[in-house]
Amino acid sequence: MSGNIGMEQLIPIVNKLQDAFTQLGVHMQLDLPQIAVVGGQSAGKSSVLENFVGRPLSNCQVQCLSVG
Repeated sequence: MSGNIGMEQLIPIVNKLQDAFTQLGVHMQLDLPQIAVVGGQSAGKSSVLENFVGRPLSNCQVQCLSVG
């Protein structure tokens, strides 16, 4: 599965911009899209997100998304 090349190139640029603004003491707010996937354990939530973003999520990313 190939990811979204444009998004893959954009994310590091946005991260660098956020770091630069933080170092300058300037608050930079980005209105990024938000999505919620709800379901029981092993219901395929991670698979839905992986298909949505077009690339596999690492184990850390999946665990960080989990809510007790």
